[in-house]
Amino acid sequence: MNAFDKIIGYEQVKNELMQIADVLKNADAYNKLGVAAPRGLLLHGKPGVGKSLMSAALIEASGRQAFVCRKDKPNGDFVKEIRDTFKRAKETAPSVVFLDDMDKFANGDDRHPDAEEYVTVQSCIDSVKGKDVFVLATANKTRCLPESLLRAGRFDRVIRIKAPRGQDAVQIIAHYIEKKKFMGDVDPVIVAQMMEGRSCAELETVINEAGLYAGFERSEVITMDHFMRACLHAVHNIPLEKLVMDPAETDLNNSQDQRALVIYHEAGHAAIAEALFPGSVTLVSAFSRDGENGGFTSRCHTVGDEETRMSVYGDIYISLGGLAATEQHFGVVDLGSSEDLDRAFDRVTDLIGENAVCGFHLHNFGFKNSQDNLREREKTAAVELERLFRRTKEILAANRDLLDAIAKGLAEKGVLTAADIARIKEESGVTSRLPLAV
Repeated sequence: MNAFDKIIGYEQVKNELMQIADVLKNADAYNKLGVAAPRGLLLHGKPGVGKSLMSAALIEASGRQAFVCRKDKPNGDFVKEIRDTFKRAKETAPSVVFLDDMDKFANGDDRHPDAEEYVTVQSCIDSVKGKDVFVLATANKTRCLPESLLRAGRFDRVIRIKAPRGQDAVQIIAHYIEKKKFMGDVDPVIVAQMMEGRSCAELETVINEAGLYAGFERSEVITMDHFMRACLHAVHNIPLEKLVMDPAETDLNNSQDQRALVIYHEAGHAAIAEALFPGSVTLVSAFSRDGENGGFTSRCHTVGDEETRMSVYGDIYISLGGLAATEQHFGVVDLGSSEDLDRAFDRVTDLIGENAVCGFHLHNFGFKNSQDNLREREKTAAVELERLFRRTKEILAANRDLLDAIAKGLAEKGVLTAADIARIKEESGVTSRLPLAV
């Protein structure tokens, strides 16, 4: 078995690691070309995305002896440990020094680039130059590391490892599901959509948590219902005792029914998202997180990480969708929209100050300390948000059938996945309609 076969997904990262491993293992082939092996590699990203697994695979594939250095001693002793690690690696070259969780080497706040530990690492890397010692490091955050340490010549390659998305997430989930006795209705694609942006460790934990629920019930298989409860509880912090919805108790036309308000609020977010970005809604819940009132709507990013005019304005319309739906359906002001409004105001303010969408005179440049300009920007943001709120209500009005169908489904189940919404749209025959220009 190839060392890199243990890494599921991440094909682009794996290819780069395989290339580095080949250079380390077959240095002669590269030396003939006058090519020097990279001196160091830093893998960084949030916890649980697989940095340690990738590091282990690279070390195994390189065929070199590795000397591991991680913070497990008091500061003074640890500085000595760093020096000793590099000394042993130099004596046993060709070798690898593995600096695990390098951003935790020094204590203090986020910015401590002059800490003795980092100065020592930097000088040790310089001391093994030309000694065939490869330096491999991992870090959750790089902002606390000195720029001089991260420059080429010390760490020639710096790779950011992101949480798995798209096909990577599907492959990882399918791998975890293979090890459990899941029913056939558990679709890795749907699970990946619901867990988008979560680390590999979180994916594995939630899938195992679903198995715990099934075992407690003495079920012979793990079902999608078990997974749904595990996801809502472990990822979205919803207490298990709250994961019950009785549609008979919900009057969707009663503005005094708090549950009905929550349902239409979330249906508003979902309907706008589906109108602008069909298939983007991954999870809609009428259950509240952390014991607070209200539900939540999650969606995937269909246009990658880049921001377009559609994605920026779409985010504002979606933020305002809950408020607009409650007002349209019940004729009341939604008192649970403060976070949505904060997000919408922030987005509009950025558009005005950074992109000059309402005139160059309100651009940030040159006016950052002008109180008059700030006041004018605030007034302009309020006027612009009023315009966008009217536009949000127009989009909802054009998609009223979709809004009502999602609200009805939410009242019945309490939570809807992307597959549920697709089925609702197909069964009810509604399609998203986008009037006028966005």
